[in-house]
Amino acid sequence: MGWLKDIPSIYQLPLDELRKMEGFGAKSVANISEAIEKSKTQPLYRLINALGIRFVGETTAKTLAQSVSHLLDLVNMDKEALQKIEDVGVKVAESIHQYFSNPANIGMLKRLEAEGLQLNSIKQQPVDGNLKGKSFLFTGTLYKMKRSEAEALVEANGGKILSGVSSKLDYLIVGEDAGSKLEKAKKIASIQILDEDGFIKLIH
Repeated sequence: MGWLKDIPSIYQLPLDELRKMEGFGAKSVANISEAIEKSKTQPLYRLINALGIRFVGETTAKTLAQSVSHLLDLVNMDKEALQKIEDVGVKVAESIHQYFSNPANIGMLKRLEAEGLQLNSIKQQPVDGNLKGKSFLFTGTLYKMKRSEAEALVEANGGKILSGVSSKLDYLIVGEDAGSKLEKAKKIASIQILDEDGFIKLIH
């Protein structure tokens, strides 16, 4: 219908017109409206993750969200400044800098903010727990819990999740069919490598 030409136009969807279309009853339109409104209250890292910036996944998105007060603060950071952010290396910094140097991207973000999306960062307070100060990374398939659940457990106990293997990593948790991350971690003596059962014991 030509209603959705870009991401911000989601927030200008003519719901009254949508109700007139075959297959869109009152309930389905209400669900769409509710989902659109709910998206405005999502934490900043979810927006960053959804932008599709190359090399920036959920973990790096969380790190970026915690490193700024407002998303557009990243516009003023050069590649060297970006690399000072924990867990941001050369290629990630290059990709982030490239994204926030593009006027079209900045225009889109400003339009999203005007539509009511949350571009301010709500800082998470450090959590005390038995994993405080420890960093974790998961690789391979876990069987007793989803990876997202395992990562949430780490954060709930004061630990943090990294996006890659480096000397900053304390624990690599290895599931089935672990790949290159395991081989890389074996070369760094300071990293402790645990299986899923070992991780569960560590948590409890």
